[in-house]
Amino acid sequence: MCSSELQLENAELCRAHFIETCYTRLDEIAERIKQKTLRGQAPPADRRFVAECTSQVASAALRASALSNQDRAKLLHILVFANELIGQMRRSERIPRLVPVRLITSPQGEPWVEETVTQDLSKHGVMLRCTRPHHRGETLQVVRLDTGHSAIARVVWRQYDKFSQYKVALEILNTPNFWNWRAETGSSQ
Repeated sequence: MCSSELQLENAELCRAHFIETCYTRLDEIAERIKQKTLRGQAPPADRRFVAECTSQVASAALRASALSNQDRAKLLHILVFANELIGQMRRSERIPRLVPVRLITSPQGEPWVEETVTQDLSKHGVMLRCTRPHHRGETLQVVRLDTGHSAIARVVWRQYDKFSQYKVALEILNTPNFWNWRAETGSSQ
């Protein structure tokens, strides 16, 4: 019988059972993400588990005096694995919505402007097609042509699409409700 060292989902666990439980649940969440069965926003229980798992791993690493190298490596791997999953979990549902927008940037050379239409919206971002190969981390100004509102956005994903276009995912950085998102319905106006 092992002694309780860590707590996870209100259960006291020894280090070995904590590590086993973390791997089992994180693998399940990763598989649902891979199989795309986590449609829309990730379930709150999954988000809570990943957050609690990372918090407990950090706590265990700070207070454990007799960690073996193997346990230390496993805890570090759990922390990295959980962090990767957090990056893959959606914070809000995506909905198909066509909104005309203008993308504006000022690279080292001449500034340029491109008008396009959104494909999918979420509370925190947008997926759209454009002709420019934006790079991950690049910032753009996004102007809604229907309302005139503007926001700063960061490119978080890009993929070459057909007809010399790119699919680009943007995270809205400075406006909490750029798309007029209604939390209760998961839709935008």
